[in-house]
Amino acid sequence: MRALRKKRDRSNVFVGFMFLGMGLGWLLGHLAAGLFIGMGLGFIAQAFLEERGADERAEPEEPEIPEREPAEAAPTTPAHEAGTPPVAEAHADRPDVDAVWARIAAHQGETFHLLKGQPFTYRVEGHAVVPSTAKVRIQKSQFAKALGAVPFEKVADVPKDVFGPSYVYAILMDPRIRGDDW
Repeated sequence: MRALRKKRDRSNVFVGFMFLGMGLGWLLGHLAAGLFIGMGLGFIAQAFLEERGADERAEPEEPEIPEREPAEAAPTTPAHEAGTPPVAEAHADRPDVDAVWARIAAHQGETFHLLKGQPFTYRVEGHAVVPSTAKVRIQKSQFAKALGAVPFEKVADVPKDVFGPSYVYAILMDPRIRGDDW
């Protein structure tokens, strides 16, 4: 509903500029010229608002995280002897995100294919992948989330909270990126 209202607002901008140009043209005795100038300004304003709307839909930049000080040494008593249940090592079988990201960066500009065969390329800008066929930026953190669930059989297997699942699937499941890791 909100997207429909924003689209209607962008259309109203065009119509508003058209009538503004027509009114000024009528006052100045050049109705046709005023109408065309108003329409031109309306098209420009509408394109600007649509571009701004696409930027708002793109995921925000991933903030830089400062290096942390090394943690103190862990106690030597195993957790199960200290009275607390042992905790499984987090993501022990998960592929290394930085190693996978290095492969993703190394293959930018090459042709990849979405599940249904549509070809695309991408470029890496900082900590984001920018596909050639969509106006989105997929942050490195989204690939990190997805790596916890690889391998995938289909796009629907990509975790629901991952942004750009079709592109994440196509990139992570490509043999150039997955290697022998999954």
